[in-house]
Amino acid sequence: MKRIVVSLVCSLLILPSASFAQESVKDYTKDFERRDGFFPLYWDSAQAQLLLEIRSMDEEFLYLTSLATGFGSTRLGLDRGAINSSSIARFERVGTKVFLVLTNPRFRTLDESNPALVRSVEESFPTSTVAAFDIVAVGKNDEHENAVLVNVSDYFLQDHAGVVRRLRVENQGSFGLNKDRSRIYLQRTKGFPDNTEVEVVLTFTATDPGRVVRSHVPDPRAITLRQHHSLVRLPDDGYVPRRGDPRIGLFGISFYDFSQTFDDEYRSRYIQRHRLKKTNPMADLSDPAEPIVYYLDRGMPEPYRSAIRDGAMWWNKVLESAGFTNAFRIEDMPDDMDPMDARYNVIQWVHRSDPGSSIGPSFVDPRTGEIIKAAVRMDSYRSLTDFNVYAGTNPDVSEPTTPNPDWLASLDPTVTAEEFTMARRRQHAAHEVGHTLGLSHNFVAAADGRASVMDYPGPLIKLVGGQVDLSDAYRPGPGAYDSLAIRYAYSEFPPSQEEQGLQAIVDEGMERGIRFIADGDNASWGSFPEVTPWTNGSDAVEELSRVMDVRRELIRKFDARAIGDGQPMALLNRRFVPVYLHHRYALEAAIKAVGGMEYRYAVRGDPLSVTQIIAPERQRRALEQVLDALEPSELDIPERIIEIMAPRAFGESRDEWYFGAKAAPAFDQLGTARTLATMVIDNLLAPERTARLAAFSARNSESPGLEEVIARVIERTWGALIGGPQAPLRRVVQRVAVDQLIDLAGNADATVESRAAAEWGLRRISEMIQSRIARLPEEEAHQALAAADIQRFLNRSAGATERTKPLKAPPGTPIGGR
Repeated sequence: MKRIVVSLVCSLLILPSASFAQESVKDYTKDFERRDGFFPLYWDSAQAQLLLEIRSMDEEFLYLTSLATGFGSTRLGLDRGAINSSSIARFERVGTKVFLVLTNPRFRTLDESNPALVRSVEESFPTSTVAAFDIVAVGKNDEHENAVLVNVSDYFLQDHAGVVRRLRVENQGSFGLNKDRSRIYLQRTKGFPDNTEVEVVLTFTATDPGRVVRSHVPDPRAITLRQHHSLVRLPDDGYVPRRGDPRIGLFGISFYDFSQTFDDEYRSRYIQRHRLKKTNPMADLSDPAEPIVYYLDRGMPEPYRSAIRDGAMWWNKVLESAGFTNAFRIEDMPDDMDPMDARYNVIQWVHRSDPGSSIGPSFVDPRTGEIIKAAVRMDSYRSLTDFNVYAGTNPDVSEPTTPNPDWLASLDPTVTAEEFTMARRRQHAAHEVGHTLGLSHNFVAAADGRASVMDYPGPLIKLVGGQVDLSDAYRPGPGAYDSLAIRYAYSEFPPSQEEQGLQAIVDEGMERGIRFIADGDNASWGSFPEVTPWTNGSDAVEELSRVMDVRRELIRKFDARAIGDGQPMALLNRRFVPVYLHHRYALEAAIKAVGGMEYRYAVRGDPLSVTQIIAPERQRRALEQVLDALEPSELDIPERIIEIMAPRAFGESRDEWYFGAKAAPAFDQLGTARTLATMVIDNLLAPERTARLAAFSARNSESPGLEEVIARVIERTWGALIGGPQAPLRRVVQRVAVDQLIDLAGNADATVESRAAAEWGLRRISEMIQSRIARLPEEEAHQALAAADIQRFLNRSAGATERTKPLKAPPGTPIGGR
């Protein structure tokens, strides 16, 4: 039996070699269309197959994948030009097969002088073999005696961008790749000396398409998209990686360096940046050897085109602070240029059926952090949401106005819609391009005098002489932090002086009070008041008072002039959203002061404090101002506005950017107030905040405790007298307070202290209800249900009755979210 088995194995090993084709690459491909390049391609039109020639095995290259065409849905996130992955790859040959292997640069040693150490790291972590190809021809092609030809059609005709997975996650159907309806897209399959580009058309089919698919695809049972692959020669050794510093917000790559000693961390980090070198390294200011060039999508119309070009070009001036002149350029995309080509940085014009984010990602060399290709995607919908803000400030949008190019420098409150929206587009373009230069978000910059375009800027709408003033809505340029970060990323130093030079930049930032806080605290339940997107002002608590004054004036002035002549009156609902919720982010920022803490990304030796709990008196002032916003007078919507809120007419679309109404077709002013009150109290009682309140008061008895905060919420809602025409709004807030306390008390993720305090608050409300005599039937009904729901929860029988959920708030301006 052993002899038979051995004979069989030997036969299996011999058969492939005996049957292996001896035909040369040149002879095998003589009838095929050749596309020369880094990896030459051959198109076999008879068999509709793509073949790839490999001239050198085991040579590493960059392998990039992306999405060439989009789905047009913000929810799905499958955009035109979306970047998927960036890997280091190589081809390995074993016998009659070639394998495509992705290496693992996340784990390495920077000390290559010890081959045994290098090998130990390589053998400690896995690689990924993502494809196996049969060799169809070998050698004798031009001067390349060892060339190998493989058929790559089946590999490229796969869903590398994860479309099927994304559709499944979003419950849009059980789609699968239909290979019979997929093909190589020859128009954008090309070869160049340093890169080979392959594009494919993929069709995904299903019998159960979801709602989003049905609303976006001609036949929702078949979705056809294009995906792109770039095989790129590795950059030469002329790029020098630069270490990251937590005090400067630059994107980076992280990896484990196992050459580190026991007294250091294995985990290391390089920043992301473009390769930029001076032609004259000795000069303070010098042109670069090669400038950074971005190509602007020709599909972008005016006035967006000029605004986006102008905003992106702000970085040319900023780069002067790092010692470079004429270092950044924007050029029109040539008509014959493929925006997916890995050789070009691009700014593409992306369309969706609803508002969404613009994005500034890059392909990056995962070994060094060098940016290989920037792929900015500017959302065309954004200006519509910006215009909704403008229209709500009560200009007559039907009246033509004359643009004033100098409006940003004036205090003239008369600003045109184009000036307002294009000022935002300039800032917006600078923001996304900034990401592709390596900069992350800096959400504390607005509090430091709008020190960076990398913040999310809320429009600074002011009252000047009692009039709404838009003249300083958006800062017309970059700020101090932008220059600091660019200097850290791009300044050139003599090799022996780089560490000293970088530290000097960081020290300067601290001395000048230039702060950096990234995305970590921008969540609504965060602790740092000034780290809140879409806000302004150096003091979030005081800023709320100013914003409330502006909001009152916006509501006072709001009328039908917020829409144009001939437009449906139902559109007023959408225009009213950024007016009624004008203070939503200012409220969020002020709430962060309650149980709040400021902090820095510090390192040992810094002269500044690391963390600092918000002063007790400031926490209490913030709490009272937030609760002031829940007074009926602040929640009220004038009858003159309610009566012009027309329901949706036949043929008109209504999306999530409108206030919903359980009283439809009528506008529901009580439901709208309930939505706002829920946003506020839910945030005040967020589990993270309540945990901080308990922890901070344990450290400092002067700091407001959790029970104190809950008591004030109860006193300002249930302790207030109910009466008069605004009594229904008072009941709305009371009910929200009960519901949010029940939610906190029943939240398994909340701390024990938080749940105990919430139950304590519920019992207090129950006692208050029992001591009252309702004077009106609606008041009696309101109190009876609240008392019953509290008792059901305390008796742990709440599951028997589902509570009414408030309507979700419309997305925030300008891109959605909270």
